[in-house]
Amino acid sequence: MKTDDNGYRLIVRALGVSVDSVWESDKGVDKEAQVAQVYEKLGLDPGVKPSMTFMEPYEFLRKYVDREGLDEKQLYELESKVHEPWTLDDLPMMEPWLEQSAPVLDLVGQAVLKPTFCIPLTRSEHPTILANTTLFSDIGRMRSFARMLQTRAQYRIGTSDIDGAMADVISCKRLCRHLEAQQAMVHALVGIAIRGVAAAVGIAAVRESSPSEEQLLRFLDELNAIPVRLDMDQIRLTERYYALDLLQAMAVGDESLSGFFAEWHHLEEFHPGLVAYLAFDWNLVMQRVNEHYDDWGNSLFLHPPRLSPASLMINKRSLGLADLMAGILMPAVQAFDEATFRTRCLDNLQRIALAMLIYERQHGTLPPAYSVDASGQPLHSWRVLLLPYVGQAELFDKLRLDEPWDSDHNRQFHDAAPAIYRCPSTVLLPGQTSYSVIVGKNSAFPAGQGMSLDESEMNRILVVERERPVGWMEPTSELARSTAIQGINRRHAEQDGLGSPHPGGLNVGLRDGSSRFISETIDLQVLQSLVDGTQDRPDY
Repeated sequence: MKTDDNGYRLIVRALGVSVDSVWESDKGVDKEAQVAQVYEKLGLDPGVKPSMTFMEPYEFLRKYVDREGLDEKQLYELESKVHEPWTLDDLPMMEPWLEQSAPVLDLVGQAVLKPTFCIPLTRSEHPTILANTTLFSDIGRMRSFARMLQTRAQYRIGTSDIDGAMADVISCKRLCRHLEAQQAMVHALVGIAIRGVAAAVGIAAVRESSPSEEQLLRFLDELNAIPVRLDMDQIRLTERYYALDLLQAMAVGDESLSGFFAEWHHLEEFHPGLVAYLAFDWNLVMQRVNEHYDDWGNSLFLHPPRLSPASLMINKRSLGLADLMAGILMPAVQAFDEATFRTRCLDNLQRIALAMLIYERQHGTLPPAYSVDASGQPLHSWRVLLLPYVGQAELFDKLRLDEPWDSDHNRQFHDAAPAIYRCPSTVLLPGQTSYSVIVGKNSAFPAGQGMSLDESEMNRILVVERERPVGWMEPTSELARSTAIQGINRRHAEQDGLGSPHPGGLNVGLRDGSSRFISETIDLQVLQSLVDGTQDRPDY
């Protein structure tokens, strides 16, 4: 890889690498030497001082509040304003931040256009584990850039610079994609966080400067051109390497086993005060941990101990250690899987919401919940009508829209549900979806017909996740408003309702072109206001 092709090189050349970026627990490591390695690998002169500095908007506002003697409530109010479209009339103190941040954010926009964005690993003469070769703070700095891009995008929306706002959101998405391509969990987790930051920006949040049909089409095309690049199998393999490398370091004494278990003192057999004096068969430990990774997705304790009478105690202890280590290390990777799926679901719902906005621009209303024939009989779901807007024009052309969804001809496409209609976290049969609109009085689809959005509040739900999957082409399977406003994840209820497999809530696509995660503990009045389009603030 040519160093000039690496977007991260632009970042380091202008902003440098902080010594705090080196893993702090790596005792005895010459941090300055490791930073020098980064410059060397990027082909940069470490003697050249950084030419730019940056500050997150929240840090900037915190300093302003401290300087002006304001209280925490006032700080919260200021921070809330940068989460929605704003202008300098709203936040005049942010003008210096905008001026200082502009060159940094423009640089980030250039960097993410590079073919690669690789943060180099570093090593030292002091023995260290693989996890300690990662510049964690520099990876975290990418999340700071995303929050800055989000804040500037909201400013640009507030000042009618829709093209500029779209560019900032796309830069966020590209930055996320580059981090996902690193094939390590820590990079991917930051990428997931950035993807959520980008999804929360409602490009159509201001009615007076609402994007044109051409802008929405271009924005959706650019989003579709930035697919998720996570290779889950490769990330699991990388995490396996990290786990085995840690065990190897413990086996040869480069890492302290007792230190690792210092916070696990309630486990009597592995009390940190005793563990240093226990003997383990480290080959057996690593073999057992490998078996757990081989049995990914199954129980962590599948393999019965293979013990010989001569080494009963040491083998039992070694197998116990392996099971415990797997129990500590693997759940984090399993939780990462769900975080990835939830973010992909957010992407799906944002693109569906944007497609609905484009449809509304062309037809004057949202798509109906279902189309009907001359006698009023249901024909096709809104999901079918949106196919040309979600990159599925070829499938759309194959369907016969003047025939019912379950006609002999159309039935052959029942299992052809596009991926955009399928949440990765939900267990679905072929042809099923868990995405729905809400029909009924005051909803975006009263009496099943799509409404005009001219007078609608921006924080109105357009598309939601539902508890029980339905056929993607079914025309009369949408959620009733009376059911939807009862709450989220009411799994004990007999009726279908709002819900998802995502722990703690569900994702929704909104009228402003954003998508968000809503907690299942949301106040029911706020939930109803989101369904009815009367919620005037985004801080719910």
